[in-house]
Amino acid sequence: MNWKRMLFLAHRWIGIGMCLIFALWFASGIVMMYVDYPELTYAESVAAHPELQRNQIELTPFEAARRAGEITAWHSLSLAMLADRPVYRLGAVDGRSATVFADTGERMDRLGERGAMAVAAASGLRSGAAEPEYEGLIEIDQWTITASLNPSRPLHKVALNDAASTVLYISDRDGRVVRDTTGRERFWNWPGSTIHWIYPLAIRQFSGFWAQLVIWLSVIGLVSLVTGAVIGLLQLRLFAHNGARNGERKASPYAGVMKWHHIGGLCCLAFIATFLFSGLMSMNPLGVFTPATSPLPQIAGYQGQFSLRLSDFSLPAPAGGPVKQVDWLYLGGQPYSVSTLASGERLPDFGLGRQTDLAARISGAVPGLLPDATLTSLELLEGDDEYYYSRHFMHQPLPVFRARFDDAEATWYHIDALTGEVVNRLTRRGRLERWLFNGLHSLDFQFLRESRPLWDLTVILLSLAGLGFSITSIVIGWRRLVR
Repeated sequence: MNWKRMLFLAHRWIGIGMCLIFALWFASGIVMMYVDYPELTYAESVAAHPELQRNQIELTPFEAARRAGEITAWHSLSLAMLADRPVYRLGAVDGRSATVFADTGERMDRLGERGAMAVAAASGLRSGAAEPEYEGLIEIDQWTITASLNPSRPLHKVALNDAASTVLYISDRDGRVVRDTTGRERFWNWPGSTIHWIYPLAIRQFSGFWAQLVIWLSVIGLVSLVTGAVIGLLQLRLFAHNGARNGERKASPYAGVMKWHHIGGLCCLAFIATFLFSGLMSMNPLGVFTPATSPLPQIAGYQGQFSLRLSDFSLPAPAGGPVKQVDWLYLGGQPYSVSTLASGERLPDFGLGRQTDLAARISGAVPGLLPDATLTSLELLEGDDEYYYSRHFMHQPLPVFRARFDDAEATWYHIDALTGEVVNRLTRRGRLERWLFNGLHSLDFQFLRESRPLWDLTVILLSLAGLGFSITSIVIGWRRLVR
């Protein structure tokens, strides 16, 4: 058996094993362009909170922390309504949390079924006159797989019985609505993200196994593609008659569906290769995109405090509209609050109302992010660019400051220019991931994003080409297995 025979056999049997998966990946990718995996968006999160009732608040943040128990080191603090009562939610440095009612000082350890129904009834996500229906307390289901929900588990599942068949997931730990799904989302995610990401609960709940499965399927798919490319080039006949009658030139020695597979595979080679490779990159194999340092101490340097001194905080002055939530933070060592209005606007308050010198405060605090490095630039972005943009269903606030440093990781930070909060960090590895994953897999290039429906047409046509090629593989594989 020579090397060419081994090459043909490897491609044949790997292709038979992968052809259906290829087809499902391309078809499900089209669905995911328009129906993303269920998430609680920023707008939905704001809508879910009832309007804050200031007249019910009897405790200061410091007094609430004293009622929280033995924890003394806090890193986050917010105030919002839990159904019809105001609550402080505190996050500890060690990962623990506490929820304290701001009217009585009572600590809430578990929400319970009755509390979950009250939260659902008061939620702004509820519409119509239908009564919510309790569906149970769960740890995990098909729509709550993501690890980001782990600190909120277990979750109460409540159906709103509205026209959209909305289901809310409410944390039993702190009473927040952490996810919502509609009937449309649940229906289309079965042929969409569940197939594309190989996301059935029976597989995805074992995160280590699932990650290795996706990585190895991607690698095997690339092997199938490379062997096919070599065979396709070896079999290509561009300069020989190849036995054709009347001098007719034949590019391929095959006929029928085999010819379509041969020529189509060579035409789709670059696209399918980038699709498979970028899908592999989405799994961060071998930690190639993992930053060398943690952002937490860097952000603490910007804030000027690693943990909160709750005696520094007080209620902000009334804002210019209904307030849904108040968060307390530091900026350059100075305490302040940010109020989220019903409109979604977020207003900072340093104790004297909304500040006009916020930009100066931010520029003064930014060097604290990386005090051992040089701040090479601080620019204001008022629109999307190639590295900072709202992608599909994920909204990014604007305007933002972009701070660039000359440290070993060539770090960039994006900071909300309206609130002073850190939005994200991009190291050199993160910027590489942006191109090798988002760029190649979703074609998230600025000129396409800003030229819709050009982006839609491009992605759909390429996906259909990949799907068509995969179908030729399925037909050839089926014939081989039957024979």
